[in-house]
Amino acid sequence: MPHEKREIVFSMNEFLEALMRYNEMRGGIRYRAHQIRAVGVDKSTSASTELTFDDDETIGFTESDIVASLIAYCIENKVPLPARAGKRVVVTDEGVELAIESKTNWVRPVALPVTEMRRKKS
Repeated sequence: MPHEKREIVFSMNEFLEALMRYNEMRGGIRYRAHQIRAVGVDKSTSASTELTFDDDETIGFTESDIVASLIAYCIENKVPLPARAGKRVVVTDEGVELAIESKTNWVRPVALPVTEMRRKKS
């Protein structure tokens, strides 16, 4: 099984939409982007986010919540994800990424017996 490693980069609008949709999925109010007054992101120890809305409601999301919201967003928008790969959030200065990596430590690479092919002269 090949080792897969990739990042899916989310725009700020996609990231916020994923969080608001996730909040609705777990029984909360479905807010819209224009209702957001402030966004707080803690990059120090773990990626956590707080959204504050016009009605002074503040909703916090843990790293697990963020990963779940981004996975749900990908499923809803038909972005293929490997089921058995590890997934984590990476917060950068440019945005939010969903890092995906499948590790196959139990499989050693096999050296292929490659030889140079020579063409026969006709």
